[in-house]
Amino acid sequence: MSTATNAYLDIYIGDPERHSQAQNAYSRTCAFLAKNASIYGLPSSPEHLSEEQQQIVQELDKPETGGELGFTPPPPLLAGRLVFSLNPAVSKASTNFAALCTGEKGACKNAPNKKLHYLGCPLHRIIKGFVAQGGDITRGDGSGGESIYGGKFNDEKAGLNAKPSRGSLAMANSGKNTSTSQFFVVLTDDDKQLAKMKGKYVVFGELKEGWDVLMRLDDVAGGDTDGKPQVPVWIGGCGTGPS
Repeated sequence: MSTATNAYLDIYIGDPERHSQAQNAYSRTCAFLAKNASIYGLPSSPEHLSEEQQQIVQELDKPETGGELGFTPPPPLLAGRLVFSLNPAVSKASTNFAALCTGEKGACKNAPNKKLHYLGCPLHRIIKGFVAQGGDITRGDGSGGESIYGGKFNDEKAGLNAKPSRGSLAMANSGKNTSTSQFFVVLTDDDKQLAKMKGKYVVFGELKEGWDVLMRLDDVAGGDTDGKPQVPVWIGGCGTGPS
């Protein structure tokens, strides 16, 4: 990489099944009102129904569908986009991350049924006030991962020397020279916490946009020692762009 590149991750937070159920319930209410609002003198939008009118709609709808109704749309699963500036001085890590964002390298060598692509990959570990970790493209739980170089690759001195801060993007590892596809984003600006990271992890990017998403990630951090998020968190979109 001769010039810095921006890479982005679209972060989704929530239970897809519950979201689908809530959306279906809301859509059912909208369909009922579209058909019957003028007949019964009701507002055309579910959000404008009073509590009494909601009860009326529920009673009227029973003979039609008998399904659950929803009166407010569910919040979107898309929490927002994290946009990172990748450091060209940490070329191997930056190139690896960018390629995993685009999926341009095809399938994994060690897990041919898995793609070298972050799309759909979970953020499996979120420690409140510390880090949000993801990128295990082979197993999704932190026990796997593979780089575009075919397995693991060595640490880069420029990345080890970089000072981490809130919003920094770094390679997760299991010791020296064990970088794969797993990464983490720093959620803290506490000097003591940051000092624990310096020199142990390769820092290769910095957050440019999406600070509100960092707060959302912190809010769903896991309470267990393994940091499993309270609800599913995953990468629903990813790619690169010019700096």
